[in-house]
Amino acid sequence: PVTAAALARCHVALGDLFLGWEIYDALASEKPARNWTPDDHVAKRGAGKKAEELDERLPRVSVKVTPKTVKALVQVAGREVEDTAVPVRAPPDEKIEVRVTADGYEPFVKSLVLSEGETRTIPAALEPEKAKPGDGSGKPGEGPKAKPVPAGDTGPEIWLGAKFRGLLMPTFAMNIVADGGTTTYWPGGFVTMTARVGDVDLVPAIGVTSYALVPTPFKPHDTPDTEWERVESDLVAITLLLDVMYVIPLDAKEVGTMKIGAGFGLGWAFAGDVYRTQTYPRDGKEGDPSQYEPCKGPNDPAGTFRYCNQLDKDADRYGGPDKTWSDGGVRPVVFPWLALPMIAFGYRPLDDLALDLELGLTLNGILTGAGARYGF
Repeated sequence: PVTAAALARCHVALGDLFLGWEIYDALASEKPARNWTPDDHVAKRGAGKKAEELDERLPRVSVKVTPKTVKALVQVAGREVEDTAVPVRAPPDEKIEVRVTADGYEPFVKSLVLSEGETRTIPAALEPEKAKPGDGSGKPGEGPKAKPVPAGDTGPEIWLGAKFRGLLMPTFAMNIVADGGTTTYWPGGFVTMTARVGDVDLVPAIGVTSYALVPTPFKPHDTPDTEWERVESDLVAITLLLDVMYVIPLDAKEVGTMKIGAGFGLGWAFAGDVYRTQTYPRDGKEGDPSQYEPCKGPNDPAGTFRYCNQLDKDADRYGGPDKTWSDGGVRPVVFPWLALPMIAFGYRPLDDLALDLELGLTLNGILTGAGARYGF
């Protein structure tokens, strides 16, 4: 609820009163959950009043269809109108389209711009479709043939979902900053909210990622063999993200979509540590660092003083947790998140269910993801 309320405020601040009202209205009718925080309850209590205030500012449109006996599909701003006797809300101060279609009649289309609080009635007088002999639409005197059912809307504008996100860190990427390393995959899970703003999806998300690393040899570039260490990690981080994705529909109803964009955020490594241990070759000769043994202490075992050095800068690295970035170590506490570019593919098998696949490049590796969303 806190995130939804914040998103609604953003839309209102950007002038999108209609979407802001939708979010507040949905939040006001949501049933409280046990895991809600006090701030969530405060957000819900205030949502009803905010929705009422915005509702008073939204314009209304009534569509009067003639002939009255015609069974017509009426759409206002891309949304189907179930009861034409009741005025429907519409976005203010932007161009919207009123569209009326019916079997055997020419489509009625009218574009208009409504001001805040305005109420307008649109008369939609449908004209019979003209028969066109010779094109398969019917013979003279037979009347028009039925037209295909018009495409519906492009789905909900607000979605809640969950996704798996993994980060693939290949060895060659690790070698950009150091020698050694090993290809690693870091799994994570995220809860997401997707809001459509024009042709862009805004996707705030929060989730947990495991940055575990098996014992792996590392050393800085251009340093002697005595600098090899064994590094391992059991870090776990919470990440707060915002993906901004431009939507490219693959069909009229957006059953399939392609999205291109970027992701931004911050991570907090709230649990676990990075462990560093000096290592040495058993025979005292340079070799495969993955086969080196961990030092037990300065010159321990005896004769390993070149590798298990008590006078070197890494004299205290014998398997204990390393220092944080601010203290000169390698353990992160708060770290940036950037994914650029990102590409995603969406498939909507049902009107209110969508499946997603994504791929991207991040500061932490190659992003792979899969998830599902439910629309409101």
